[in-house]
Amino acid sequence: MKYPISFDIDFRRNEFPGKFIVLEGIEASGKTTQVKKLGEKFPDAILTKNPTESQIGKLIRNEVLGGHSSIPPVAYQYLFAADREIQQEEIIGYLKEGKAVISDRYFWSSVAYGIADREGMDYEDWENVSLVAFRILSMYHQFVLPDLTIYLDISLEESLRRMEGSAKHTEIYDNPEMNIKIKKGYKWLLEKFPEEFKVVNAERDGNEISSELTEIIGRLKLT
Repeated sequence: MKYPISFDIDFRRNEFPGKFIVLEGIEASGKTTQVKKLGEKFPDAILTKNPTESQIGKLIRNEVLGGHSSIPPVAYQYLFAADREIQQEEIIGYLKEGKAVISDRYFWSSVAYGIADREGMDYEDWENVSLVAFRILSMYHQFVLPDLTIYLDISLEESLRRMEGSAKHTEIYDNPEMNIKIKKGYKWLLEKFPEEFKVVNAERDGNEISSELTEIIGRLKLT
C-alpha cells in the first residue's frame, strides 16, 4: 500500500553577524582553485572544505574517495553528514565572531552526489529523484544555510577535458559516467531551489571568474 506524503521544507538561516559563502559544481569546475583565490582577495575570511581534515574527513578522502573501502555507496553520504556535523560547530563559531567563512562544497553536494550513488536511478523519473534528494536533505535541515551559494557552471565536455591526464582527479567520482549523474543532480537542485544559487559561467579564464566572484561576494559587505 502506498501512502501519500506532502510537506514543506526550509533550512536554518544564518542569523549570526558573519557571512557564509559556498562554491559548488561538478568535478573540475574550479571550486578549489577559486576558493584559494578568494582567500587572497579576502584574507580575513576562513577557508574550509568538504570533506574536512577531521578524522572522519580523512577516512572519506583516503578510503572512500580513494576507492579502498568496502562501504556500500549508498552509505557514503552518512559519512559526509557526520563529517559536516563536526565542521558545523566550527563554522557557527566563526560566524558568531563575525568572520566570513568560504567553503569548497557544502551539504548541497550530498544531494547531487548522493543521488549518483544510487544504482539504477532513473533520472527521467523526477518524482523518484525528488524523493531520494529530500531524504538526503533531511539530514541537513538544521545546518546553517549559506548566505550565498555560487554554482560554477561548466559543461560535461569541459569537465572531462580538464580531468584528462590530471593527477589530481583520480577519485571514484572522477569519471564521465558519474559526472553525468552528478550534473543531473545539480540540475535538480537548481530547479528546486533557484533562490539559493547564483550561477556563474566557469568556462572562462580563471582570473575573469575570480573577478566576478570577488564582485559578487563583495556585495555581502564582509566584516
